[in-house]
Parts: sequence; structure tokens; C-alpha cells
Amino acid sequence: MAIQVMTSIASHRNRWSMDTHYHNDYEVSIVLEGSAVLEYHHREFNMEKGSVVLIPPNFPHRFWTNDAVRFGVMQASDLPKPLVQRFYQLTEPECPRLIHLSQGSRDIYESLFRNWLKVVSQPLQEKEAVISAWIELFLLTLLQHSNTDAHRMSIASTADYIRNHLHQEIRVTALAQMAGLSVSAFRKEFTKSYRVSPKQYQQMHRLTEAKWLLRTSDQSIVQIAEQLSFSGIHQFSAWFQQTEGISPSKWRNQQQGDYPND
Repeated sequence: MAIQVMTSIASHRNRWSMDTHYHNDYEVSIVLEGSAVLEYHHREFNMEKGSVVLIPPNFPHRFWTNDAVRFGVMQASDLPKPLVQRFYQLTEPECPRLIHLSQGSRDIYESLFRNWLKVVSQPLQEKEAVISAWIELFLLTLLQHSNTDAHRMSIASTADYIRNHLHQEIRVTALAQMAGLSVSAFRKEFTKSYRVSPKQYQQMHRLTEAKWLLRTSDQSIVQIAEQLSFSGIHQFSAWFQQTEGISPSKWRNQQQGDYPND
């Protein structure tokens, strides 16, 4: 049976969301511009420019974003056995694989992708052989650069972990072990990637979550403090006051338009 392949550049505006779905294809998608979130099994994984995801057939997943995003998408089915084996050198049958390419690796992959679009836009001699060769070239390129960019991927994975565990105390020693680095090397690489320390990164996202809950929920400040794992309302209020220069109750009133009369 002939290989079936679909390739496109898909652009989406702010606050775009895709329903959870699955398909029979082997999918390889890269973020060309912007950022997005990959979600599956109630877990979220941030995708930035240069992030590549490999999704096996029949695996439920969805994408969404708060910002504009442009994907380079390739989906293929009816692959010959050697290509299936090559695909599973990069991921497992029961789980997607997210690869964060360095700038140099990203440039190589994007150039390959854009040349591929030109190739498939014209009539092909030996079409099956050409498509098969190009798909293998994509996979081999990712195999090569996923190994050379292993630390970058590990750092991104720890950032995902921090965002998904805002209610827990973050131990840099444990994060360094997750990344396979010494504590000093991990701090250096994390700060290089995100321009803040791991602790500052957690506090930044903790503050974002606190503001979102204050603005959109009916929870009391005590409940919000508990949800974000503060020991009590006084600790939470002091932290918020120090960070924002205003108490959480006053900030909430301002956001809801509840201003005191002069």
C-alpha cells in the first residue's frame, strides 16, 4: 500500500484551541513561530519555537495556545516497516516525544521542511521512493539532533515540571538530578534558557496563578493561599504585597472595579 502523507504550515491566532483527538497517522510537528501547549493525559507541555513533537497513531492529544503560533506539520500513514522502526527509535508507541532543538538544529530542520514542501508541490518520478527517502531524512535528522540537544530538552522538561507542580516546594537538587546535571551546571543552564533561576521561575508562575485565581474565581484568599501551598493567609499576603506592592485583597478589588469612595 502506498504511503499517504499530508504536509502543511498551519497558522493559528491568539487563544486558539483544538479538541482532544486522535488519528491513524504518524505525526511530526514543529513550532516555526510563536508558542503552544501540547496536552495529553491531563498533562501540559510547553512548546516554543524549535520544539518538535512526534505523536504515534491513535494517541489522544490536543494543542492550544494563548499566543499566535505557526506549525510545520507532517502526518503520514501506511509507512513501510523500516520507517515505522525508525519512528520508534525516537518515541514509544504509548507516548509522544517532545524534542527542543537548539537554534542551529532548528535552522537545519526548518530548511529541510521548507525544501520538502517545494519537492511535494511538483510531479514526482518514483513518488513512493522519494517520499520514503524524505521521511527517513526527517527522522534521521531528529535522531541526530535530539541526542546533541539532550541537555536543552532536559532543562525544558524541568521547566514543565515546575509549572505543573506550583503547589509543591521545588528542590533544585531534585531538578538537577532529573536533568542529569550537577546543581551548579543545572542552575547555569536553566538561567541561560529562561533568564531567571528555577526558584524565580516558580515564583513567577505562582504569581500568575495567584492573580488568575484572584481575578476569575470566587475562592477566598485563604483558599487560594492553601491551593498554592502557602502555610497561611499571612504568609501569602506578605509574599503578594512584597512582589506587587499591594495586598491581594486590594488587588482583587481593583481588578473587579470595586474601588473605595473618596
